[in-house]
Amino acid sequence: MNRILTWWHRHLAARLFLAHLLVIAVGGLALLAAGESVAPKAFDRHLAAMARAMQHMMGRGPGWANGADLNADLFRNFNAALNEAMLVAMLAAGSIAAAVSWFVSRRIVAPIEAMSRASRRIAEGHYDERVQVPARAIENTDELGELALNFNRMAARLARTEASRRQWLADISHEMRTPLASILAYAEGLQDGVLPQEPETYSQIVREARRLQRLVEDLHELSKLEAGAFTLERRVLQPAPLVEGVRQRFAPAAAAKGITLRADVPADAPPLWADEERLTQVLSNLVDNAIRHTPAGGSVTMRVAFPHTTGAKGIVRFEVSDTGEGIPPEHLPHLFERFYRVDPSRSRTRGGSGIGLTIARLLVEAHGGRIWAESRGKGQGSTFIFTLPVAAQ
Repeated sequence: MNRILTWWHRHLAARLFLAHLLVIAVGGLALLAAGESVAPKAFDRHLAAMARAMQHMMGRGPGWANGADLNADLFRNFNAALNEAMLVAMLAAGSIAAAVSWFVSRRIVAPIEAMSRASRRIAEGHYDERVQVPARAIENTDELGELALNFNRMAARLARTEASRRQWLADISHEMRTPLASILAYAEGLQDGVLPQEPETYSQIVREARRLQRLVEDLHELSKLEAGAFTLERRVLQPAPLVEGVRQRFAPAAAAKGITLRADVPADAPPLWADEERLTQVLSNLVDNAIRHTPAGGSVTMRVAFPHTTGAKGIVRFEVSDTGEGIPPEHLPHLFERFYRVDPSRSRTRGGSGIGLTIARLLVEAHGGRIWAESRGKGQGSTFIFTLPVAAQ
């Protein structure tokens, strides 16, 4: 019995079918009840009229009326009584059936009207609007209940998107404000003669302008990636030359900071099916972050592992590990969000626009891979890992 009730609650079509049956049954019962109530009275009234007519005819003497006249009059009175009973019964049954239909339709239409009102509110910018769903209906709900729940999920997603958009604008304003303020301060200092017109002063202005330029370029890159307005120039790539190229590119920066930069790529690593330029961009971003967050005397290692060492068939695993500052566990899930900072008080003067990891995530996912970070905590170093599919044999 419970299974039948659960099935009935979860299927709108069954409820609509049963609702129609209910209306038909109520109408039939009302028709019978009205007929039973009205028909005897109607027949009694018409039979009484017929009896009076017969007495009148009998008072005029025999031969006044014949059998045909009596049959016709009997038929007329019977037909009138039947029509009267049917008319009253149909009116009563129709009224009751209409009332039941209205009640059932209101139960069905009410959630749709609520969603319509909520959708209008959301269209007006009120993203906190929700459709009320009874707690008891969440577990055993029908298609309309599912629609309401999905509507609420959509509204929540829109609210998060709107909040993200506002935060995005605030972050952009904050990131651009610092270099612009520095450039303006240096320009006003030179104009007022407060700062000397020396190469170091101009170098500071150029440094801040390049920082601003890098931010604008990263924002442009991010907008294209999020909109899907880019194409991957995939081809078969060997991991070893790719990793070695990134190592050579960052070797001078690592050496200048006193950091050992290593590459560990097995000679038999399988080829990749990837865009060389985009993959180099991902590796470069991760290595640059590792170098910036690793103190002198530390090390940064690029490592490649493939199926027989990871247990994942058809997947190549890239790792960029460092012995640097480390990352508290609560920050790990948020590292690839735009402008996210482990330390909010830290400025961007140490490098990075704050969206490099977001760009890396989007590029890896576009290749059909995934990216994540691991760290045992502050001061324990960190490892950034991403996977890519191997090239088809």
